[in-house]
Amino acid sequence: MKKGWWTFIGGILVGSVGFDLLKAKEADKVYTAVTAAVLVARNRVLKETEKINARALDIYEDAKIKADEYESRKILEDSDTVEVFRGTEA
Repeated sequence: MKKGWWTFIGGILVGSVGFDLLKAKEADKVYTAVTAAVLVARNRVLKETEKINARALDIYEDAKIKADEYESRKILEDSDTVEVFRGTEA
């Protein structure tokens, strides 16, 4: 039981020192620096995300064009095949 009380009292002392450290002016400088670093990283991620999104949209548009070309070529091939079966070649 004595060990448990000493652990509890030690925790309170460490916690009190921790609160004092959190309130210190030097801690404010650290918080500011860390927050600034996070904001810079966030902006970089957003810029890269915009680039990736733009490339993905370009790929999607190119794929739609290729799909349309494929469909129209497939339709032409199918109509040529029908003409061959009828006995008249295009």
